[in-house]
Amino acid sequence: MKKIIMILSVLIVLVIGFLWKFHYISRDGEFSKMSHGNVAIESFDDGKAVYIGYNFRWEGTGNPTIERVELIKKDGNIVTKVDDDFRIEPFIATGKATTIGSMSEESVLEDELDKDLIPIKGFKVDKDFQLVLRVKFNGANIDNDIEGLRITYKKYGVTQFQNIPFEHILIHDDEND
Repeated sequence: MKKIIMILSVLIVLVIGFLWKFHYISRDGEFSKMSHGNVAIESFDDGKAVYIGYNFRWEGTGNPTIERVELIKKDGNIVTKVDDDFRIEPFIATGKATTIGSMSEESVLEDELDKDLIPIKGFKVDKDFQLVLRVKFNGANIDNDIEGLRITYKKYGVTQFQNIPFEHILIHDDEND
């Protein structure tokens, strides 16, 4: 009887240790924003879109798979796919498109950089990657600007998210630069 209790005790300790280790490994890591861009409101004259690139680095265990990227307004709300003031589409840059800093849509199309932009859903992060936002400003309300973004990702089957603040606002008028 003592032998069975001893074996069960060891098994319980091993299972608890394994679960604790899995929890730690699945939560270890974070994204760091290595660059930042912003654009003046005048860049959106005539309803034209602007592409803005951000370099990110994954620091941690494993390789997460990005599920979605959402932008967060100053008031804490998430920017929806079609918002009253903004239309923002996130992409991952590959190839030549990794040179995008802040560019007009005309320049991106002219240089054929749009061919090197892939959807974010299902992108497996290795270490460094570039997130490119296609931003179209439809309104006149820049007071409710973008303050940060949320990356939702999956690692070892566990869905997680990380909020990343912007140091400066995404869209600004020249007076408040």
